[in-house]
Amino acid sequence: MAGAQRGLGRGLDALFKNTETVEDNESPNMLPLRLLQANPNQPRKQFDDAALEDLAASIREKGVLQPLLVRPLIVGGQSIYEIVAGERRFRASQLAGIREVPVVIRELDDMETLAIALIENLQREDLTPLEEAKGLQELKDQFSLSQEELAKQVGKSRSAIANTLRLLQLPDMAQSALSTGTITAGHARAILSVDDVAQIDFLGIIVSQMLTVREAEALAASWKQHKSFKALEEVKKENPKAEKPAVLKEFQTRLSSLFSSKVIMSGTEKKGKVTLAYNTEEELHELLNKLGIEQAG
Repeated sequence: MAGAQRGLGRGLDALFKNTETVEDNESPNMLPLRLLQANPNQPRKQFDDAALEDLAASIREKGVLQPLLVRPLIVGGQSIYEIVAGERRFRASQLAGIREVPVVIRELDDMETLAIALIENLQREDLTPLEEAKGLQELKDQFSLSQEELAKQVGKSRSAIANTLRLLQLPDMAQSALSTGTITAGHARAILSVDDVAQIDFLGIIVSQMLTVREAEALAASWKQHKSFKALEEVKKENPKAEKPAVLKEFQTRLSSLFSSKVIMSGTEKKGKVTLAYNTEEELHELLNKLGIEQAG
């Protein structure tokens, strides 16, 4: 790659600190869709059809409000423009039937393109867990970053980065299930907590029994102890739910009486959570009044 030879012209820090598509001193150009092509290394591989249709409807009515970021390339002797950020807008524009879109053109090398595409998706939370893991791993490898450096650059904790990268250690079948949404990242981490030889069997149990993440975690903990998967009901009996402290029970009763609605308290006296429930708009307004929250209108 060109970027591997000359490095990042503006430095990686600059890219992470300024990943907006358009800078103040840049004016967008209009380019025909036929001159644009998608980035083959785009971290995001899946696009929701319904969401694209919604965006296409908006584009038909209001046009493309935010320019795409593109870079010029020569392919087969022809000048084209590769999309660095904004492929979703490009696809929706195709669906909308428009012929040209606003773009900002920048000279970027391969590594800069990868960095910006990844950061845009991470900032907008547009990536699936596995797409995020693959994008972070590629960024880590391309820029020779440690996990700690990578975490700092993308604004995540080191443990979050480590947990995300661990998803790439899943067996192929589990990665496929994660990509399609059959399991979540929480399920995937539970699978990774058991030995390799048991991971496929564990995946089958999670999918066939439609386990929640907490149930999968409980089953994984039981497997570590017994080296076999017991029935979920048996595992629950082995690990009964912790009894709520008496003082929290008393507070919960008093709060329920005060607010005339369902109150749930969890945790301990030192740390926990209070949840106030409502079933109608009237109950919500009554709850807000009792909390002393002024309502608009």
